[in-house]
Amino acid sequence: MSRSISSPPAPAQPIDAAPPPASSPEPPGPTPPSAPTLRAAALSTLTTTAALLVLVALGRASGLLLMIAPLAATAMIVCASPALPPAQPRSVLLGQCLSVLVGLTAGALLGRSLWVAALAAGLSAGLMGMLRAVHAPAAATAVLVVVQHPAPVRFLLLLALGSVLIVLVGTAAARIGAIGRYPARWW
Repeated sequence: MSRSISSPPAPAQPIDAAPPPASSPEPPGPTPPSAPTLRAAALSTLTTTAALLVLVALGRASGLLLMIAPLAATAMIVCASPALPPAQPRSVLLGQCLSVLVGLTAGALLGRSLWVAALAAGLSAGLMGMLRAVHAPAAATAVLVVVQHPAPVRFLLLLALGSVLIVLVGTAAARIGAIGRYPARWW
């Protein structure tokens, strides 16, 4: 004689109870940052503009006006998002100077083409990541160096000076309360 074994009946649920979830819910995605106040946006705009005016003066004096483009992006990051890792002095200074060296080396070894410029930007990005100094505008600096082939020492010194000036403008702006705390860390 064979007997079948059955499982016990499921406990009764109240009629208005929600059914258990079929699978675990996905965590909510990141929320966009809240909009800045009008005052914060105006101060960030003024600070970024001040940094850009300093860069224009440096570019005009040196004759390297195209150097302004990647440094303009740097100024915007420092003044509009001072707490982010790419805005910190380590990322700004190390990222920009490293990218100049990579661009100069790539151009000297492989020639002056957009292919080499793309390679230099990619190598710069990888090295910045390894050195914990990621700064996206610096990849544009590597491209600029390959395509423009400036005088190496002069360009490196001027770009380093421009980077230091942006960090100093950001520091001064933070001290007077125009932007948030900057730098979050020096190195």
